[in-house]
Amino acid sequence: MAPGTSDLILLILVFLGLQAWWIIPIIKKNNMINERGKELRDEIKHLEKIYKK
Repeated sequence: MAPGTSDLILLILVFLGLQAWWIIPIIKKNNMINERGKELRDEIKHLEKIYKK
């Protein structure tokens, strides 16, 4: 291997790790919000059916 290759690989791995550290919680929170929105839409549809009668 050329000199510095291991340092470059380590730098790339650290960079990807730091990116994942802040992106993964954002994705998880977004999924939770989407699930809650789906529940609310289902509840709205149910209430609309009740009040249309």
